[in-house]
Amino acid sequence: MIINWEKIRNEEFPSLKNSVHLKAAGGSPICRSAYNFGIKYLKDIYEKGDLFWDDYYLQIKECKRLIASYFNVKPKEIAFLINTSSSMYIVSKILENASIIYPEDEFPSSIHIFKKSGFKSVPIKSENFTYPIENFKNNITSTIKYIVHSHVQYLTGFRQNISKLGNFSKNENLTTILNATQSFGAFPIDLKRNHIDIAVASGLKWMCCGYGIGILYINEELLENDNLPISSWLSVSDPYKMNNDNMNVLKKTSSFDGFGGTPNFPGIINLLGGLSLIERIGNGVINNGINLISQRIIELTDIFLEKIDPLNFKIITPLEKEYRSGIITIEHKKAEIIFKELLKQSIYISLRNYPNSSKKTLLRFSFHYYNNPEDVEKTIQVLKRFNENE
Repeated sequence: MIINWEKIRNEEFPSLKNSVHLKAAGGSPICRSAYNFGIKYLKDIYEKGDLFWDDYYLQIKECKRLIASYFNVKPKEIAFLINTSSSMYIVSKILENASIIYPEDEFPSSIHIFKKSGFKSVPIKSENFTYPIENFKNNITSTIKYIVHSHVQYLTGFRQNISKLGNFSKNENLTTILNATQSFGAFPIDLKRNHIDIAVASGLKWMCCGYGIGILYINEELLENDNLPISSWLSVSDPYKMNNDNMNVLKKTSSFDGFGGTPNFPGIINLLGGLSLIERIGNGVINNGINLISQRIIELTDIFLEKIDPLNFKIITPLEKEYRSGIITIEHKKAEIIFKELLKQSIYISLRNYPNSSKKTLLRFSFHYYNNPEDVEKTIQVLKRFNENE
């Protein structure tokens, strides 16, 4: 299937007309599809008032259907919160306190709440910026019950093989918590087939939907025998009876929508717009769209890596395609200067530092399907001024 990526870029991303956005790992421009959905919501409630509650819930239902298809799970196993941190908070409250194992360079929202809640947290060191499953196996003890792991590491772009991760967790009887924030909207995420028990994500990065929407998946089997740690009017059976004595919280992930209250309709509706775009890219099948997007991302990183290779920059990203994502990170002593030079050319990337270091020495380039080879070439022309061979 041949996709006209340039047509999609021109129609969906007007912000790219005069600039180069290579910072999807931080936040992408909103696509026109998400914008249109969001504007319609605002226009309706502005011009006609709050008359569309039932319509909003139909849109939430459709949004969950698309995500469930993407994740290969049930719609009732999906909840909408406001960000990844709020989703992780819920996860920490439904799990019994025990030891948790995680990659040492995880994004803080993956692990902070578990440490704060008293979970003994065991970091695993990286191996050339990768996290081989064998390294987790070698550190398993009888007290470790959980593993939290980003599908794609935010700093290096290392993409874990979630099939191997899920099989390892299943064999060790661990509950797997996947932070899919850096892969949601960019790479396939089959949670059911890969034995992933819990997953979180957000819409502002690779889904191109803006801020204020977090996605939470919890396997329904994890909630069967538990009292859910929240209760509010929309989380119970027959909520519209307004019975203050009704504490029958429904044991399903969707009970966590908005922590049991009114969901964030604008954020969810924006997300539906972004999902509908991916579905159209896939000719009506969202996973086809995701597969095409992931291929496009790898093609763009191939072009970038081929062009940057003669410049002899230190790339810390694992480059094997099995582990590659849309993130390519370079270490350079003049990173701050290079970052400013890129800004002068309206080329937007992310300036980062190693954990526990205050010095900004890392340049993170994030390539998404809305980028093109011309974006790569413009970036390379700036980088050539800092050729390590000269």
